[in-house]
Amino acid sequence: MTRLRPWTVRPATLDDVEAFEAVRIATWKACFRGIVSDQFLDGLTLPPHRIQRCRDAIRDVERSSVMVACAGDAIIGMGMAEPARDEDLTAGAGEIRALYVHPDWQDRGVGRALLASLTAALGACGYRAAVLWTMRDLTPTRRFYEANGWALDGAEDTHDWHGPVHLVRYARDLIEAT
Repeated sequence: MTRLRPWTVRPATLDDVEAFEAVRIATWKACFRGIVSDQFLDGLTLPPHRIQRCRDAIRDVERSSVMVACAGDAIIGMGMAEPARDEDLTAGAGEIRALYVHPDWQDRGVGRALLASLTAALGACGYRAAVLWTMRDLTPTRRFYEANGWALDGAEDTHDWHGPVHLVRYARDLIEAT
């Protein structure tokens, strides 16, 4: 077994964007096959508008949080939390928009640490509740969220990523999480 270096979680910087987005793409390609079409996964790239959106979230420290997990200089995980985008939610809700751990680093507590950091950051931004979306058929991820205090709230959606992908929404009260 390969010995893995120690890792830490810290706020992302503007210089981290390309590296943490590479983690997102690697995670999608490794973990979502069979749920998302190969055509969609094989075509994943890092477009300029995505880089800009990530940089905007890093700059918006009043309403957002972007965290990275690092092993030495290498980024091995990332997470992003922002104001909730769903119209059916109250104004006091935040959303974990992204949480990805490189496949080589999964099942080592990195995701749990990122999720805890993002949840705490949303509370510090004044949000009273939080939501996140995940793929309905991604059973290990759903178990992970449930084990960390998140519960289905009944909302569902479907995206067309060269075929239908069904999503479910999880929610958590941030007042109880503090």
